[in-house]
Amino acid sequence: MKKIKKLLDFFKAIFRLCIKTIRSFSSKEKISSIVVILVMLVIIIPPIFRDERTSDVTEGTDNTATLYSEGLIGQIIHLNPVFTEFNEVDQDISNLIFSGLSKYNQSEGTVVEDIATHTLSEDKKTYTFTLKNNIYWHDGVEVTAEDVYFTYNDVIQSTDFQNPILRANFEGVEIEMIDSRTITFTLDQPNSFFFTHTTVGLLPKHILGETPITELDTSDFNKNPIGTGPYKVTTGYESVSDTEQVVELEIFNQYYGDMPKITNIRFHTFPDLETLLENEGQWHGTARIPKYLLIQAQTDRLSAYQYELPQYTALFINTDAQYLTKKNVRLAISKAIDKGYLIEQIGYSKAIDTPLLELNQEDWIHQTDIEQAQGALYDAEWYLNDEGIRENYEGETLTLRLLRRTFTDPNQEQVSSMTAEIIKTQLANIGIEVVIEAYDNETLQEKIEARDYDLLLYGQNLGYNLDTYSYWHSSQATEYGLNLSNYRNPNADATIEKIRQTFDETERTDLMNDLAETIEEDVPAVFLYTPSYYFLVDERVKGIEIDNLRFPSDRFSNISNWYF
Repeated sequence: MKKIKKLLDFFKAIFRLCIKTIRSFSSKEKISSIVVILVMLVIIIPPIFRDERTSDVTEGTDNTATLYSEGLIGQIIHLNPVFTEFNEVDQDISNLIFSGLSKYNQSEGTVVEDIATHTLSEDKKTYTFTLKNNIYWHDGVEVTAEDVYFTYNDVIQSTDFQNPILRANFEGVEIEMIDSRTITFTLDQPNSFFFTHTTVGLLPKHILGETPITELDTSDFNKNPIGTGPYKVTTGYESVSDTEQVVELEIFNQYYGDMPKITNIRFHTFPDLETLLENEGQWHGTARIPKYLLIQAQTDRLSAYQYELPQYTALFINTDAQYLTKKNVRLAISKAIDKGYLIEQIGYSKAIDTPLLELNQEDWIHQTDIEQAQGALYDAEWYLNDEGIRENYEGETLTLRLLRRTFTDPNQEQVSSMTAEIIKTQLANIGIEVVIEAYDNETLQEKIEARDYDLLLYGQNLGYNLDTYSYWHSSQATEYGLNLSNYRNPNADATIEKIRQTFDETERTDLMNDLAETIEEDVPAVFLYTPSYYFLVDERVKGIEIDNLRFPSDRFSNISNWYF
């Protein structure tokens, strides 16, 4: 828009100059001059204002080349499926380049078979996968069980592998290659969520087999990947400026699945939303637009598809912290926070009360109660001093450190900052003093590993399996664990383990309700909200389905149905 305004100002200046000059001409010269100017405008203006998205897009039949361009906020780092947990931009692009033993079926909302069929043993411990016929890498080499074994055993299970989240999913799993097309995974205990872990994109052994695991994250493969997905990289991603990158994909003609109608895809990254919107002419679609920015981002040509992810933001309470071991203090914090006011201020709409997102959140109605919060603090022997701050008999004040992440994107930073400040104000109303500390992501992760906080404002995504083990089992209250509240309850542990070993949906739902009630009773965190997002896409792009997304990258799971 800024570029267009400058061009319009330029043409106005030229127009005024032309009028001034033409006035001195004779009648015949004036007519000739006007004709020349009109011809020049017809030639010059269309290329300037032409929509860059349509310059190399042909709309029409399945046999014509079609280009879909998408704008992403962030940077491309690893186009490698075993590192995508750390970067959503990488995840979006890699989802089209790679495929795994299984995949997420968006229409059904479940994980289903992909490049292999599978069976489960009677004791529910051994998964046997058999590769389908005619599955090829983008360089034409056929996929074998050696590639599967290499991906899971040699890479993911390696102690040198630098992705602790993915490595934890396969800890203790025995992997065996039976023949060139068959491989087995044997677990110590039944785990009904295990099948969802096999959505990881496979890595080609014939390309990476000699690469040391410690060097995998710096390999050139991350820039020029070879996968088995519906699209292949034509050239490695390139930087078009210090903050912007472009990568081009084209359809893989030997793809085993349904062939997409869109033959080419271009991803263009931008440092922030403002820059992305300024360059709107370079993309057809963009995802992860929060509700409070919808009006700012949407234009007449864009259709808005709303979606929610199985993620939540919570105020995690370090139950090992000096003043937070007592349940009454944690209860007071929970009762003092007004979630309705909070989400209204930051522009969200859905509050949550339990981390078990598959349960109906409307059954868990949080009630703010300042009087109850004050009573809980009194029972915990914290009394108001003359300054309105809680003190105990030793003269210590109830001062808590709240950590949050800083964001380079000003809109994300605003939401994070506002949430923390509102919590600080609401806790001050009951005499709890809060000191906010904001850190970049790398520093915050170091603080989290050391559990160096009283309160932590943080988000978690449950992904495809909605498994709570990593987040709430006591075994994960470790230096590298994701149990951010250091929550320990034997009853909760037992329920979490039963949920993992249960394949009956009705029984599992009953167990999840039990777990939710146990967590609510112990108050290890205050669960705040689930954000709503929008996928904005050119109204000419049809066939899009946006229901049941677990990750933003799942919007491409039905890419074969998209067309112009």
